[in-house]
Amino acid sequence: MLFTQFTDMKRDLRSTDCDRSTKLTKLRQSLPMFRGSGKLNKQFPALGWPLATGLAYYTAAVTSLALTKGHDGIATVWPSSGVLVAALLLSEKRVWPLHILAGAIASLVANLGQGNGIGISLGFTAANVAESLLAAWLLMRSNAQRPFAARSTDIVTFCTLAACSTLISASMASMIVPDPTPVFWFSWFSTDLLGILLVTPLILIMGWSLRRGRLLPRHQTLGQIAAMFAIVAAVAIFTFSQSRFPLLFLPMLTILAAVFRLGVLGATGGVLVVAVVSSIAVTLHSGPEALIDADPMARSLFLQFYLLSLFASSLPIAVLLAARRRLVNEISESVRLLQLAESVANVGHWRLDILTETVTWSHQVFRIHGLTDDHPPAYADAINAYHPEDRAMVSSTIERAIMDHQGFEFRARIIRPGGEIRHVLSRGEFDGISIDRPLALFGVIQDITAQAEHEDDLKAAGQRAEKAAEEAQILAETDQLTGIANRRRVTQYLAEAMASALESGRPMAIALLDIDHFKAINDRYGHLVGDQVIQRVAMDASRQLRGNDMLGRFGGEEFVIILPDASADIAVMVAERVRSAVEASRTSPSVTISIGVAEWTLGETSDSLLRRADEALYAAKRAGRNVLKLSA
Repeated sequence: MLFTQFTDMKRDLRSTDCDRSTKLTKLRQSLPMFRGSGKLNKQFPALGWPLATGLAYYTAAVTSLALTKGHDGIATVWPSSGVLVAALLLSEKRVWPLHILAGAIASLVANLGQGNGIGISLGFTAANVAESLLAAWLLMRSNAQRPFAARSTDIVTFCTLAACSTLISASMASMIVPDPTPVFWFSWFSTDLLGILLVTPLILIMGWSLRRGRLLPRHQTLGQIAAMFAIVAAVAIFTFSQSRFPLLFLPMLTILAAVFRLGVLGATGGVLVVAVVSSIAVTLHSGPEALIDADPMARSLFLQFYLLSLFASSLPIAVLLAARRRLVNEISESVRLLQLAESVANVGHWRLDILTETVTWSHQVFRIHGLTDDHPPAYADAINAYHPEDRAMVSSTIERAIMDHQGFEFRARIIRPGGEIRHVLSRGEFDGISIDRPLALFGVIQDITAQAEHEDDLKAAGQRAEKAAEEAQILAETDQLTGIANRRRVTQYLAEAMASALESGRPMAIALLDIDHFKAINDRYGHLVGDQVIQRVAMDASRQLRGNDMLGRFGGEEFVIILPDASADIAVMVAERVRSAVEASRTSPSVTISIGVAEWTLGETSDSLLRRADEALYAAKRAGRNVLKLSA
């Protein structure tokens, strides 16, 4: 239920004109787990989360200190810092003081329970709380609180900011103890850094997974995760239950296996399992680190360095694997969409390896030829698929393109296995840019049988063919969706208007307009409603133009207005009238437009004029949309 509500809210906010942080805030306020109502918070009062933070902080601190203590009462790993940092990142800033207070009380009680004086306990508490607060604030500001789901560079930011906060915390703690030493400073630094690096990502993974309505990673079951961590634990126990052989490399092997199976969860969770097992081993005076001829503090520092090395080796690999999986998914989706587009447009693509004469066909090319795509054809078979009267032309066209290293285009007929004749249009380019790929021809083929039959009808029809040619000309210059001029006609009319302005010395201008947030409308309502919005905007805009003005669709949701005999002031007046009319429309969904206006200057080309209008349009977009901007 929570996941469904969250998905519905995301879809409703896609078209909202606000930035990403505002949308996240609205989503949080809209769900029971964030706004303090609903089943979850009825069972868990408003103060429950801070209390849970304090309890988790205290439990982690006492457990860590009980498992293994270093010099001056500093544990090998301090998970409490990671608990508080994660709690702050998962909560809204308005409740941060409650989490900080809960963590401070837990830290003070834990320090007093270890026999520290009230002064030192207060000082250590201040250092711990300041560390977590600074780390959470820096991570939130840098947007690096989710390194396990972002770019690989974000993990460096995450680790760097965590190190900065623990560096300051260690310095604060060193000023509190009576006899500070470099060893104390480094031990505090490494202990708290391990706590943040190991615990914070784990809690964040669970927190964000719960918000998505999915606790476990994709394609993983609780049993598989438990089994993977059980293997890591077993190897760690085997490694640290003896002090005879230096087997510290074995846990890394199992952690890497966990990384490949579970991603970042396997990296952080695996290192945390090793940290727990090694901490218990230190308490029992066991483990390979006992082979080191040094005092207990040096051994503890060595163990911390070992754990940091495990983390530094495994987490980047996990992030890179996650990025690789995302890339594979994106490529798969792109291939799927390409196949869908080819199927809708009845267009396929092919490639001919020039050296080996190996032909590669897309699925749609097989469909056009009436064949199954079980086996790719040989080059000779591909040529023989054409009509006998067209084979020589096709072969010579391809050979000429190969010899001249140039593009090609031809129309021909193919014969399907059942004897059906289809007319096709094929065009392509010489593919010789890539250094690590052999020379090839790349082309597309389109089934134009309907078009060819129509052309035959035109040739056979006399007067009717002449009339059909006139209609085809109109269609060629008219946008089929809106009925206004298309790009071709707009370009032609712009050239005529500029020539007239040059000859008469009178001004002329153009306006580019674009529907704001049109992609969000398509995503939310579908392309049918999107087409209706384009039609409505074209109709509203047309009603506001002067008699000799032309409105044309340049492509997608972008329109062009040609304004002959119009200075900049007149053009702005007409364009503003268009913008207001679109905004005032009461038809749902309501939309707005942004407009860029440019007045033609003597000697200016159409490309330059369009570019200036386009720059003004993007200035209007940057200014907040539903705005008109005049090019300088």
